[in-house]
Amino acid sequence: MSDVEHISSTTDADFIKDVIEPSKSVPVLVDFWAPWCGPCKNLMPVIERLVKAEDGAVKLVKVNVDDEKGIAGQLRVMGIPAVFAFKDGKPVDMFKGGLPESAVKAFIDKQLGRAALV
Repeated sequence: MSDVEHISSTTDADFIKDVIEPSKSVPVLVDFWAPWCGPCKNLMPVIERLVKAEDGAVKLVKVNVDDEKGIAGQLRVMGIPAVFAFKDGKPVDMFKGGLPESAVKAFIDKQLGRAALV
């Protein structure tokens, strides 16, 4: 699977196809962001690098909240960055704000069912 296949952007109209359906086979992380958001710009390369390292075990879908307000509203996204994990068609976990790489990795590991290394 190429990076293009497991890191993408979506719209409100394509959210079911791009997030809900794939989440039935792999965890899908949804990154709600905006171009003007400084913490979003810091988080995005970190989460993209970690998702690429998983080689398809997890998918990342980005949602620009300036352009796509519907899904963000339904999920009650109040601040960005906000990252939701979807499994089996439902949101199961989330974090908001810019986290250090180790915390983002721990979040991904949790979605993949890995025990946290202490």
